Amino acid sequence: MSFHQQIQGISLFKGVSAESMNLLVAQAAYKKYEANQMVIGETDQVRAFYVVISGQLKLSRSSAEGKEQTLSLLGSGEPFGLCTAFATESFPANAIAVEQSVLMVIPGDLVEAVAQKEPTLLLNIIQILSRRLKESMTLIESLALKEVPQRLSSFFLHTLSEKAGPATDRLELSISHRELAKIIGATPEALSRALKKMSTDGILTVQGRAITILERETLENMAHGG
Repeated sequence: MSFHQQIQGISLFKGVSAESMNLLVAQAAYKKYEANQMVIGETDQVRAFYVVISGQLKLSRSSAEGKEQTLSLLGSGEPFGLCTAFATESFPANAIAVEQSVLMVIPGDLVEAVAQKEPTLLLNIIQILSRRLKESMTLIESLALKEVPQRLSSFFLHTLSEKAGPATDRLELSISHRELAKIIGATPEALSRALKKMSTDGILTVQGRAITILERETLENMAHGG
């Protein structure tokens, strides 16, 4: 698959004309980042679209005390910077490479010019923002109302359905347990205790980053507070 075909396969660009795609590809910059390298810091003045071409990034916020909360993980094909591409406001989170990654960076004014001619691009942006809003609301609910085992159960179920479909009971984490703890808003120690308890209870098995769900119904009950 050529690079151009790879870009066309990204949901952000679905249905966009070849002419506009050629313009976006030609004027975009392509940047490589190493693992743990900061891509954008919260409060940075940014007016660009970013698309993950390869690798993985995380969006996170940090408290004054230094506590980090991971908001989202972004893999190949995922765009970000959508909320700042049409404005000059600061970026609302830190964007950090989890592993070596390549990003496509499209100037905001170029995206705006293309969007004026391509309503499909705007519809794609709205769909992505709507999904991100729903995910953010789910995260807020989980952090505010659920205990660590419930948050962990919800994360596993969401990842299974998103990555492999509902019939699959095995997942391979793309992140370390420490990074997982940041996603569910727990300390690494609390995460370790929850995993050990769930393993002892026969709900799942853990082998490094490989998680196998043994009792899916029990996991679903835990996720819903049962």
